[in-house]
Amino acid sequence: MEMETKVTVHDAMTSNVITADPGISVAEAASIMTEKKVGSIIVKSNSEPEGLITESDIIRKVVSRDLRASEVTVGEVMTRNLISIEPDRELSEAARLMAKNSIRRLPVVRDGALVGILTSSDVMMVAPELTEILVENARIEENRVQLPENERSVPGVCEICGNFEEYLEEYDGKYICEECKEDLEGE
Repeated sequence: MEMETKVTVHDAMTSNVITADPGISVAEAASIMTEKKVGSIIVKSNSEPEGLITESDIIRKVVSRDLRASEVTVGEVMTRNLISIEPDRELSEAARLMAKNSIRRLPVVRDGALVGILTSSDVMMVAPELTEILVENARIEENRVQLPENERSVPGVCEICGNFEEYLEEYDGKYICEECKEDLEGE
């Protein structure tokens, strides 16, 4: 009997994680995100991750309240109590963890130290067969919690062009990417 190779978190994660100190301002964090083209930064003061700040945290907690991004620290708005995973765990376990907690990013930690980050897009690129786990749960979650129209997006494969996108929107009963949606609306 052939031993099936298990795909691990380590196989799919990104190991050069962009991190920042909790004392920096949200404005600085935003410029790091822009410069590095990332949607989130792991916050840590020593080797251990303390939190995560994402673009949506900045919009929800700073911009929407009209606070000055240069006067708010990352530590004040970051998401704490991070759910993390070890690098040698199976990728399918990571996918279930993301789905269950409705998160798109998992810090990868070995012995308390941050060694990488795993995103839902990483999972789908390495193991497209796990997309089902991520998307099904995102849809279940979404039906349970009525989010405002513009935030009802799930990662997955567009049902029209077949591209994998981080954000799909429901349009006419199909999950499609923004470009296809614009094409349809423009018709």
